[in-house]
Amino acid sequence: MDNKLLLMAPVIAAAGLLAGCATPPAPNPTAEVPYCHKTNKGRVIVCTPVPAPSLNADAEAKRFTPDPNALTVYVVRRNWGDGRHFVKVQADGGTAVETLPDTMVRMKLKPGRHTIAFDFEGRGQSTTVEGKAGEVRFVRIDGTVWAWKSTFEWASEPEAATRERALKTRLVADVAAR
Repeated sequence: MDNKLLLMAPVIAAAGLLAGCATPPAPNPTAEVPYCHKTNKGRVIVCTPVPAPSLNADAEAKRFTPDPNALTVYVVRRNWGDGRHFVKVQADGGTAVETLPDTMVRMKLKPGRHTIAFDFEGRGQSTTVEGKAGEVRFVRIDGTVWAWKSTFEWASEPEAATRERALKTRLVADVAAR
């Protein structure tokens, strides 16, 4: 019996070591790498062409802390029927940022009235957001993708509901246009 235990000990130790080697390392919370949208089975569908803000920046953005010197606008893209398409978002005709499903963009803008627009395959829509310094606003792009057509439009839901959706997204851009 003791011989069996002595023989099994190295086998169990080797199995434990191999299991540790098979575990992927935790992501670096400070790394800025492209964000990849995945299926519910973990298969990568599409990735952003530019690096997304770090996981630390994502966690900080989800605190929704107001900036005392800017109007902060979160553009959220989270819907059950959204597909793999890129949708470009911009404020006041500025630089466009590409979004994917289950992502958000944080924009820090001058206080006042702003036009937030998105573009999908040459078709776009815009909405107006107005606010003072220190305020936080939420808008959401509602996307539905079918085999025969894809549609995107601004969702009309309370900001509190969009804020809840934003907690389940990934920050892909942090835009400061002051």
